[in-house]
Amino acid sequence: MINKIHKIAIITDDVEGAVKFYTETLDLEVVERFPAPDDEDYVFLKAGDMILELMPQKTMALPSGFHHISFKVDDMDASTQALADNGVDMTVEPFNPGVEGLTLAFFDGPNGVPLQLFNRK
Repeated sequence: MINKIHKIAIITDDVEGAVKFYTETLDLEVVERFPAPDDEDYVFLKAGDMILELMPQKTMALPSGFHHISFKVDDMDASTQALADNGVDMTVEPFNPGVEGLTLAFFDGPNGVPLQLFNRK
């Protein structure tokens, strides 16, 4: 069902400042950018075998800080069904966020920790 932790996402009020910090101070590498209308990009940075996702605060309309842990899955339908079979309710059903081949879904872990399923074909 779940292959691995894929990424950890944080919201920032200064995406480019955060990119500068993570690339220049921690030597992470920008691997992908996703434009947000009228805001800074969403940015994926390679952090070892994982991705650190920077999310623009204006677009997210949430406070800066931790947003979610993402788990990569090969089959979104089978994964959401397995979670349902284990009594987990999805907080956001599978959807495409506007990036071709990408499907996301959200659910809560213990103590309300936001978790995401991530599938990219």
